[in-house]
Amino acid sequence: HNRRCSRQIFETARRLISRNPALFAKELEADRESEHCVAAHVFDDENEEASWLLGDLMRDRAAARLDWGDFALLYRAHRIGQLLETRLVEAGIPCRLARGQALRDDEVVGYVAAALRVIRSPDDALAVEALAERLLPRALLDQVRAHFHDQDLLAGLRGYARAARGEADAKKAWRFIYQIGNLEALGRTHETLPPLVDELLSQQMGPYRNPLEEHAAELTDPKDFPNAWALATRLGETVARGDIVWVEPDRGVEIALLRMLKGGLGDYVQRLAPESRPARRDFVFRAGSVRPLALFKALQLHHCRGLADPFQDYVAFDLETTDLDLAGCEIVEIAAVRVRGRVVVEQFERRVRPERPVSARAAEIHGWRDSDLCDQPGFAEIWPEFRAFVGEDLLVAHNGRRFDVPVLQRMAAGLPGLEDLVFFDTLPLARCLLEESAKLEDLAHRFGVDAGRSHHALDDASALVGVLRHLGELRAARARKSALVNLLGWLGLALALDERPEPTAEERMLRELAIPAAVGRFGDCLQVYAEECEAAGAPGVDELIERLGGARLMERIRTQRPPAERYPASVARLSALVAASAAPTLAESIELLLARVALSRSDGSAVEDRRVNLLTLHSTKGLEFSRVYIVGAEDAMLPGLVALENENELEIQEARRLLYVGMTRARDRLVLTRVGRRDGRGTGGALFLQEAGLSGSEPS
Repeated sequence: HNRRCSRQIFETARRLISRNPALFAKELEADRESEHCVAAHVFDDENEEASWLLGDLMRDRAAARLDWGDFALLYRAHRIGQLLETRLVEAGIPCRLARGQALRDDEVVGYVAAALRVIRSPDDALAVEALAERLLPRALLDQVRAHFHDQDLLAGLRGYARAARGEADAKKAWRFIYQIGNLEALGRTHETLPPLVDELLSQQMGPYRNPLEEHAAELTDPKDFPNAWALATRLGETVARGDIVWVEPDRGVEIALLRMLKGGLGDYVQRLAPESRPARRDFVFRAGSVRPLALFKALQLHHCRGLADPFQDYVAFDLETTDLDLAGCEIVEIAAVRVRGRVVVEQFERRVRPERPVSARAAEIHGWRDSDLCDQPGFAEIWPEFRAFVGEDLLVAHNGRRFDVPVLQRMAAGLPGLEDLVFFDTLPLARCLLEESAKLEDLAHRFGVDAGRSHHALDDASALVGVLRHLGELRAARARKSALVNLLGWLGLALALDERPEPTAEERMLRELAIPAAVGRFGDCLQVYAEECEAAGAPGVDELIERLGGARLMERIRTQRPPAERYPASVARLSALVAASAAPTLAESIELLLARVALSRSDGSAVEDRRVNLLTLHSTKGLEFSRVYIVGAEDAMLPGLVALENENELEIQEARRLLYVGMTRARDRLVLTRVGRRDGRGTGGALFLQEAGLSGSEPS
């Protein structure tokens, strides 16, 4: 028995789905009666449809004494939900629009959550597999599992990468191995969740790229931007006191500046109205006093105010071996330097007597021969001293994951203290920040660091400290330049509305860079601007779109959905999730965030008791509501005119299943609506309504 739906709803939905091939031999039944028959209504256009929906919602809620959360408006296209949201807000009805999919289904959020699972449990093979599924090509994973089925995934990837040396997929495998190894270290070097998440995004492991990060070389560091530091300081002091930042009207520019300030400062920002009375210590943004880019740079500085190099205290190490045979070589020299506050404070250097001879090639490289080592202690004798020197510090190496780390782990296997060591490899960081050679000696030369004698363990470990100090400075500069990408769309609007002459080259570039975020379907910049521009005496929406490249470019962006369109919206969503997951410790914050992501996934989309739920049909599985309205039950939406014209039976069946799922979300009352014209275009007929036995009348 179907225990959710009334008999009337279930029989109507079953008439529809009976047109599809049966998936199960057993037929479900529903025996609960409802006072409501299933209804279908037809309207001329979407505005008439929305007006009727609002009136019916309010009438039904008053008569049945229901909560707003008992109502759901379901649709296939996001733009229908956005129109409904606007109309509901105008009518004073609280609502919630599900933008996109469940949190886990957002690729940026999903990547961060998967990486945090590895940080939380580095030895969890399933967590590593889940991250690999997100980051590595399916064909690569299939090959590794087929040829290395008797090993865990990381061991299999190592084997594959060595066997396929030089191939593109081998490089991807190595990169994943390095990054996985570094995740545990990132958990050790960060105390709070926001900078850790920023670091994960900057690792460039995920499916999207931060457009600001991709153009970092062309952007001015906010700390070097004229007046940005002074402005950031004043904004920070105002907010720290609990005072208000006021934004004076400026021909519409304030619409964007207000959102930028709220995004960077929170609730301490208000629009300056004629009746406003700022307090003496409040900060008033006068019209035209600051260019939008200067404000953006100041907000980036404010956002990064607590940014510190995570590599302040650690131990850098290096070793030399008898040969390059990963499986059998032995250590002949091991050295380490202890770093405090990014400065070397102590050194460790020992030669080691190996059991196997030093190869001629190795001796030529590092200079140690058997005669130099025969009187030295063996590795097992040196290990306790080395392990005591490291203590609880992070062990840092350059390109160590490929050779030094596995050799050290093999030789120390079974010795006390090995399992507690956490390693960080600086090679991915160097490759992420620089396009040129990432070899240690080349990096040392680039940064003017004394490299000493190449392939001498102590000199290499000491050189790495200097290199990592410079990499940290580059990393901090890039973090400042790429911060607050979630505000990029608003910056684009502000730059387009700012009519002062002679924009700089950087302003022109950022205006172009911001277009996908400003006009794309995932942000709300244009929608908010449309609601406020007339009252602000600002240019109309059409003129703004022209300044941002024109309607044709906007349509192309919305159709092609470039990554640059979605990334800022995804980061905005992630930032809200991170803020909501604040806790006393990093571990607790990670647990909170992962719990929220899992909760969102379990029902497709979180629902709200006190708000009308606006949901796409795709995101409703597992949910139920007393009242359901399915909006847009016309051929153009369901199954789509192209599917009908091409007689694409698979698409038609899938759309039929989708509508069936939506219909069966209703417990007591189901209403379907369609229009003759939507977005100014004809919508065809209503095949699915006919199949369900619904005629589609004009409402009384």
